[in-house]
Amino acid sequence: MRSRSMSRFATGLLCALAIALLLPSGAWAAAGGFRCEELSFDVNLSPSDTHVYSVFGVLCSRGSIHHKTIQITLHGSTYSHLYWDFPFQPETYSYVRRATAAGYAVLNIDRIGIGQSDHPPAEAVTIGANAHVVHQIVQALRGGDLVVPSFGRIRAERVALVGHSLGSVISIQEAATYGDVDGVVLTGVSHTITPALGEVLSTLYPANLDPRFAGQGLPDGYLTSQPGTRGVFYHLPSADPLVLALDEQTKETVTTAELDTAVPALGLSNAIHAPVFVIVGDLDGAFCAPPSCSASGSLAAEASFFAADACLETASIAEVGHDLNLHFQAQQAYDAVLDWLDRRVGSNTKAPPPVPCP
Repeated sequence: MRSRSMSRFATGLLCALAIALLLPSGAWAAAGGFRCEELSFDVNLSPSDTHVYSVFGVLCSRGSIHHKTIQITLHGSTYSHLYWDFPFQPETYSYVRRATAAGYAVLNIDRIGIGQSDHPPAEAVTIGANAHVVHQIVQALRGGDLVVPSFGRIRAERVALVGHSLGSVISIQEAATYGDVDGVVLTGVSHTITPALGEVLSTLYPANLDPRFAGQGLPDGYLTSQPGTRGVFYHLPSADPLVLALDEQTKETVTTAELDTAVPALGLSNAIHAPVFVIVGDLDGAFCAPPSCSASGSLAAEASFFAADACLETASIAEVGHDLNLHFQAQQAYDAVLDWLDRRVGSNTKAPPPVPCP
């Protein structure tokens, strides 16, 4: 591992795009003791793989990182690490800033095949490969050999996975396969899969055909959303048009192999033996039985998919679609996630979780 060192619409859109072009790099600090540093992790895609790939991440904390639970945030398909630290109105949309203010450290990564991380052949980028990559990162955080100039030597005593959508599916496979994390937050996913998911998938096409990725030479099998279709991830009355515009400008990719291996990975949830929290937008048509999760009661079925020692809890956020972080109600979702983490995992590793899972 190695350290690397809006008036209204028209004016607001220009500002938003400018933010996207002026994202900080290297290491930086902000008010309130908020500090971040970019990292790069050397990983393989499987235990037998000898090819070394690089995964990009940003480690953030307020003050010392020692004796803090480290959350690893895993974005969904066609997103990057920016989903968790959205570069517009961070006081509303940045989960990273909110979680660090609550006493956690956050490692926010571009998953393998995304953004500033390496892009292996698409057929090799499966959910299992993603899970193995995350497992290696968990072990690096726990191992004590990772030294980050801004924070010193890292030896994580507790690690939690916080996923969204496909990142939640990866979190399930990682936790079920390796059993090396202390809590799992699954946002934007459930075991109730509806035909609306097919509508979302129908917006995808080869990334090399999209102007955003022109000239990047992405391998075949990398997909992205067609221009103008990002609205499928939102309940539009609860979303700022400026957020959708920046979402379009910063969209990323997904591989065909990830999509092909997602449903089997979702079925591994009963092998997780750490506390689990499932939270969705109440109007997430892909993962809520109609007309909504609360009205249908579909989240009540989740407990049957998890082991008893996962102590499963669920929640939904009213008037919100798939992307919980990118609606006006984002802070309500963050309240729920951090309240659960505080109870079941705890931010301070020197103290036991206040309400441990029996």
